[in-house]
Amino acid sequence: MRKYIFIIITLLSLNASAASVIRQAKESLKKKQNLEQTAKNLLAEASKESTSRSDRVECYVLAAECSQKLYEAQNLKLYLKQKYDTAAFYSNILETFRRLEIADSIEEWPDEKGRVRMANRRRSHDILMPFRSNLLNGGKWYFRKVQMKEAFAYLDEYVSNGSHPIFDRDKLLQTDTLMPSAAYLAVVAANASQNPEGVIRNANLAKKAGQKNHLVQEYLAKAYFQKNDTAHWLASLYDGLRDYTSHGYFFSHLIDYYLDAQDTKRALEIADSAISVADTMPLFWYGRSLVLLKQGRDREAIDACDSCLLYAPDHVDALYNKGIASLNLAVIYTEQACTDLTNPQCRRDQEIIRSLYNLAKLPMERVRALEPNNSGRWAPPLYRIYLHLNMGKEFDEIDSILHTQ
Repeated sequence: MRKYIFIIITLLSLNASAASVIRQAKESLKKKQNLEQTAKNLLAEASKESTSRSDRVECYVLAAECSQKLYEAQNLKLYLKQKYDTAAFYSNILETFRRLEIADSIEEWPDEKGRVRMANRRRSHDILMPFRSNLLNGGKWYFRKVQMKEAFAYLDEYVSNGSHPIFDRDKLLQTDTLMPSAAYLAVVAANASQNPEGVIRNANLAKKAGQKNHLVQEYLAKAYFQKNDTAHWLASLYDGLRDYTSHGYFFSHLIDYYLDAQDTKRALEIADSAISVADTMPLFWYGRSLVLLKQGRDREAIDACDSCLLYAPDHVDALYNKGIASLNLAVIYTEQACTDLTNPQCRRDQEIIRSLYNLAKLPMERVRALEPNNSGRWAPPLYRIYLHLNMGKEFDEIDSILHTQ
């Protein structure tokens, strides 16, 4: 009997604690005093496991009312053209939404008899709906200040509450024409603040805005990469290459992925497929040359480089690949060349070898001209080229550069 009496007394004291906090909160709200501390007390009480479901709901509702009162105080200053705290103005709107949404979700929990009683949903709707546009305004305000983490919080709340049960009757996803553009800004802000979940959550709706959808798809691919979700990452790259072929991000990352995996067959298929869609894109021809070099198909690699250089004469990577492929051919031909000086074929072979070194010389010298400070890239190939072409002055200069590295 004493045990049961102790349990009853304990439960009553716990309920008294919640009741005391709620009573004090109502008094503070009535007097409009200590509202920030009152909200903290309410949230602390709501977080306790001992707080009942109904008391927890009331704590969040009252905490939201504190935020609402604080917002109204800043709004009054704005109306009277007095100095006001813009950050506080917006943050209290955001907190009002978040707290009422939490209260709503708690109310959806069935009680011990399996009943669900939504006592506050209609009231919450009527409180929040007039302020909803200010969530978007707050997001844009932080966006302009390049405070992307903060901007995302507002933009994501604006978009996500479009499907919240509080706003079911408004059918915001169908009626709010600003939702796609808000989602687009949310994606940009999430990407800038390293928030992959935020990108993924808003990307599909963002594309309906029609604003730089290739960037939305790029950010989506980056988000999956950040999450180490290789399957979705690859799928998003393929989707991007299909839908936004001229945006090189998707092609480049697919080629790199398959080259790293030593799957040159698949990499070449991707390059050829891209070229069949857009054969004037220098990047696709360069990608093809890179794969062909990996496969040891040097003559075809040179042809691919020439196609790239036709559309981008100073494409430094294509110039480099052409030089390397020509050097490879020169080395291979040297190994197979006739060495019998009495044989006429020997002279013909030496002329071919010399022509291959000359073929390598021009593009590699152009690489040097375009990237003069990147001697680690062009100096070793030019060393070999000048050596085999007996270009003494040029050879001595490159030799000096290599010895000073």
